[in-house]
Amino acid sequence: MGQVYLAVHPSIGRHAAVKVLTPGDAADPQVVSRFITEARAANAIRHPNIVDIYDLGVLKDGTPYIVMEYLEGETLKPILTRGPLPIDDVIDWGCQTAEALAAAHASDVVHRDLKPDNLFLVADAHRLGRRQVKVLDFGIAKLERQRLEQVHKTRTGALLGTPLYMSPEQCMSQRDIGASTDIYSLGVILYEMVTGRRPFDGDGVYAIISMHINDPPAPPSALRPEVPRMLEEIILKALAKAPADRQTSMAVLHSELELARGNATASSEALLRAQRDRVRPVPIASTPATAAPELRTLGDTAVSNQAATQTASARAARRPWLPLVGLAVAALATAYWLTGMASRVPTPPALPTAVAAAPLPAPTPATVEIDLRSVPAGASVYLGDVLVGVTPTRQRVRRVGDGNEPLEYVFRLEGYEPERIKALPTRGLTVTARFATPRVAKRSSLPKRKPAKRIETEPSTDIQTER
Repeated sequence: MGQVYLAVHPSIGRHAAVKVLTPGDAADPQVVSRFITEARAANAIRHPNIVDIYDLGVLKDGTPYIVMEYLEGETLKPILTRGPLPIDDVIDWGCQTAEALAAAHASDVVHRDLKPDNLFLVADAHRLGRRQVKVLDFGIAKLERQRLEQVHKTRTGALLGTPLYMSPEQCMSQRDIGASTDIYSLGVILYEMVTGRRPFDGDGVYAIISMHINDPPAPPSALRPEVPRMLEEIILKALAKAPADRQTSMAVLHSELELARGNATASSEALLRAQRDRVRPVPIASTPATAAPELRTLGDTAVSNQAATQTASARAARRPWLPLVGLAVAALATAYWLTGMASRVPTPPALPTAVAAAPLPAPTPATVEIDLRSVPAGASVYLGDVLVGVTPTRQRVRRVGDGNEPLEYVFRLEGYEPERIKALPTRGLTVTARFATPRVAKRSSLPKRKPAKRIETEPSTDIQTER
């Protein structure tokens, strides 16, 4: 579609990427339309997980260009060639992508070409050792609400997108393709990150399209048994054939991934505790210098028992008089005990007095801070019937036990339907509600007024009263 150059600002030395259309593509109105749509769509969203657009212009010969943020890193595509990714990275990168696309959908922009080539990973400046996702290439994005001067109009029967990651409705060239198509494409990417392979793959384009439309995907756990059940359910729901059977919005998918992140964190912490308890050192009692060395084996107790039996037999062979002495001592002890029992009547032992055990002190629950945000800001956040605050705000929550009881927040903003989000109280959690559904005005509940009763007092005068 074009060529990309590394540019440096002559005054401040800032790096940028300049994307220029090739001369042949610059003569195609549809390509130019897609090119301009890419710049305007990304600029309309302005999200940290979407590549930033600095400028848009036209060269002297009429060739359009885009000046955008310069990124240092790699796309997701070469990373996937190395095999399945850690579950922590899958959920983290999935959450970032879903949050970026939720912001795009809130601005009425549908990407429609989501694939690993368009997910760029850079070093995260705010989290040491982590990566930040940047969504690229809104070239075939569809702007729902805005009517631009140059709008890319899809020809009847034209396929826009990459078949390996296209939704069934895209494969069937349906006219109305909405935000749900991005949910499906992200589901394909999540599946590939978890299992190391795509849910549908084949030798030809039409074979892949047929699979997207007709074939159900194999469960990820069939290819990777350790996949968390919650994450598998999220992926399979996003891969539903009918758009109505997928998550209702990208914001809902983001919330589900955040909840899966909390469950995965809680499970990891419980596993670490179990491993720490399992490997605690056991003190070994010191043995006298004269004691015989103890025979130990690694899992073969039969050998130890045989060795002990042979050792006892050898001692008995060296001391043949020892068993007779033992029988004589046992007989004398029995006679003494019988004599003593006959001379006294046993008294029942006194019952022990029950002592109430002191109650153990209740463990002090740990506390974590949860950031509560909304787009747009200014929403009232409720936890049950209690008002937590107005976004952006922060709440300190006490974790009870393992912290695996989710909290349900209700975000309310005038003019929109309430957004309900469940989240686990984990350290560093950010819960973001994105309002995309306007509230439908309800009919007034006041009783209807009865029609006025007409009373005639004189033939030439009409008086109307109401009661």
